[in-house]
Amino acid sequence: MTMRPKHILVLASVAVVIVVGAFWFARDRAFSLPGADIVEKVDRGISPEDMVKFEERIAKQEAVVAEGERDISEILVLGNLYYSVGDLAKAKAAYEDILSINPNDAAALENLGQTLIEMGDYARAEARLRAAVNVSAYEPTYIKLADLIDEHFPGRRGEIQGILETAIANLGQTPGLLVRLGRWYADRGMLAEAISHYEVARQLDPENDLIIQEIERLRDLAARQGKK
Repeated sequence: MTMRPKHILVLASVAVVIVVGAFWFARDRAFSLPGADIVEKVDRGISPEDMVKFEERIAKQEAVVAEGERDISEILVLGNLYYSVGDLAKAKAAYEDILSINPNDAAALENLGQTLIEMGDYARAEARLRAAVNVSAYEPTYIKLADLIDEHFPGRRGEIQGILETAIANLGQTPGLLVRLGRWYADRGMLAEAISHYEVARQLDPENDLIIQEIERLRDLAARQGKK
């Protein structure tokens, strides 16, 4: 069973965990074995009352997975629950179980990539995110891949342009992709190119104040540099 790429789902009113450009759980604290580089668990800051609800849901979902046939959708739910409570090792195992059934499951590839980022396994995270976009082109995954390289592989930042241009070729021009590519140009001091991309993004999303503010900032910066 192949599923459309989706973000990790959680219980009740919280629908999306993965957020492009920043992780949802700002209060996370990492836990790993002494001397280990890979993080096994993170503290999501979940209240004791909510944790009881999560644990009940996890126990029920574990029973569903154990009793039934290996249903990818049910394993995905279980992996997402593990991720939601910060049990990265178990989430990783669940997503890998899905991929042992269907190596091209885009949702499992995307979610495993995010989980590996939080575990600190950046090389494998990159491989999973690249596999995810090869299976199903998805804007947030392209941006996440660009951010991963930007933050953890600074010597390869030149690759970001190709990643984002490939995304635009596959998905068309979107404000998110244009802004991210504009930021790449700005970081390299190519202000005219950056402004050009932000301008197109503003045409597509004219009410976005953040885009407007960034255009003004870049224009001011370019003007100051021109006076030197």
